[in-house]
Amino acid sequence: MLERLDVLMAWCRMKCKPKKSRSLSVRKGKIDATTIFTVASQKIPTTDRKELGSSTTKWWSKAEGKEKRDMVINEIRLNEDSRRIQKAVQQPQQGQWTNWDNALQKFLTWNEIWHMAPLRTSFLIRSVYDLLPSNANLVRWGKKKDPTCLLCQGRQTTENVLSSCKIALSQGRYTWRHNRVLQELAAIISTAKEETNLPKTNALIFTTEGGAKSWHGRPVRTTKQIKCLLDGCDDWDVSADLPEWDSHPSIIKETRLRPDIVIHAASTQQLIMVELTVPYENRMEEAHTYKREKYMNLTKELENAGYKAVVMPVEVGARGFVGSSVYDLLTKLSICGNKRTKALKLLAELAENSSRWIWSRRNERFLHKD
Repeated sequence: MLERLDVLMAWCRMKCKPKKSRSLSVRKGKIDATTIFTVASQKIPTTDRKELGSSTTKWWSKAEGKEKRDMVINEIRLNEDSRRIQKAVQQPQQGQWTNWDNALQKFLTWNEIWHMAPLRTSFLIRSVYDLLPSNANLVRWGKKKDPTCLLCQGRQTTENVLSSCKIALSQGRYTWRHNRVLQELAAIISTAKEETNLPKTNALIFTTEGGAKSWHGRPVRTTKQIKCLLDGCDDWDVSADLPEWDSHPSIIKETRLRPDIVIHAASTQQLIMVELTVPYENRMEEAHTYKREKYMNLTKELENAGYKAVVMPVEVGARGFVGSSVYDLLTKLSICGNKRTKALKLLAELAENSSRWIWSRRNERFLHKD
């Protein structure tokens, strides 16, 4: 019987492929992020969904005027997007972006495109569709005979130059890009920590002398109350694995691992570890799973020592596409609205500009200081 169960579990692993599957736990109509599903000790990644019943449906019969026109435009846009995606999926090279499940879309306004430098526009578009003049592409186009990378002697593709060249890694090119993004992310989190420590304000409700409400409308809220990971104490401190930042707490120093950012509160013994990765966009999910498993044992050690520890891996793509994990992190730190939009845009631009610099030095054997 046990042998048959083992065979059945092996068959399930082959059919289900846990890493490519998605799981969702719902309790009383709300997402339960604490429940993790596994198949033979292999974790099934979770997927984010809105609360059940939270979406609103617009009916054509009840719409009027401009709302009807907007519904028609949205329907046409969805059909056109679906047609483009179906065509892109059939393109093994230019359609690789269709597999970026964990990357957020990049929205560019006409004003941004108008003021964008031509070299930046060219790099952004050609890198997304894998049309940069790498040696592998030049051979494919009949412009060159040797696709070898001058640094690592491997096949020089866009992915190789931006994230996979061993020599570029040893020279610190990828580390330099990572630290630039990390510097800005740490500053954003530090600002959120300072705002969270400010005293909260409640709703203002005006009443008359007799005790009745002065008007029958909604009460005026001075601030929007958002559930935050930093709620509960006011002595949060932020440290980053960078020379100019404060060092990590002693309990982290005693281990071999060094998270990129640690948010800790001594009064309540809480630790939030943020681990940043700047991978190629099609490897975001793989990087997220690897970092979460890497810090799993450290989290258990901290919990056994009496700490409340949380690990939050985040990814910013090498071509400037921010991962959904960064969006979730900022939201859980109460960075929402316009502040979150600006933060995501700034992180994306830093990664994109750094990768453009790395691309421009792809054929230099030695890294020169500018």
